Amino acid sequence: MIKILVFGDSIAWGAFDCDYGGWVERLKTKYFKSYREGSGINVYNLSISSNDTKGVLHNLEKQLDIFNNIEPEEYVFLFSIGSNDPIYVDTRENINVPFKEFKDNLKKIVKLSKKYTSKIIFTGLLIVDEDKTKPWSENEYWENKDLKKYNDTIEKICKENSLDFIPLWDLLNKNDLKDGLHPNALGHQKIFNRINEYCQKSKKLR
Repeated sequence: MIKILVFGDSIAWGAFDCDYGGWVERLKTKYFKSYREGSGINVYNLSISSNDTKGVLHNLEKQLDIFNNIEPEEYVFLFSIGSNDPIYVDTRENINVPFKEFKDNLKKIVKLSKKYTSKIIFTGLLIVDEDKTKPWSENEYWENKDLKKYNDTIEKICKENSLDFIPLWDLLNKNDLKDGLHPNALGHQKIFNRINEYCQKSKKLR
């Protein structure tokens, strides 16, 4: 039995997909159907709305306490995080998770994860519609140039650690975004299609 644990933010949690509950839920449904046919894959969504790399790192040890006696090769850790890290809060000088801290958090997440499994995957980040995310609220906003910088860092750290990276940067357009940040149902379907395509080819899921 292979168990895919998804650690993410509100996008992975499924926000604004009122049709099927997000790309992870679609993945879960697909593999539940396959499981009944003998595929032996289950998907668990451990994503938390508003999560950033600080939150994932803080919660990871607690969440993994229940897996002390696991068979490592049974578990795949899929991280879909980073979109909430480069948020500007009030001013451009005040970033939610500064770049150096973001890199350090990613490295710590990888190191901790390797204690439990060698099957570690990261997705890339998504573009935003800046006309809607500047400002998102009275004091928070996103810009694509910063998201791209953080996205490229995730990909680089994956390469340095021989981890799989699923790129999403080129996937969506403004019409796929419900509020400028979160995908709508069509956007979630596109993300599911790409991740599912990866899963069909990945040796980690065999």
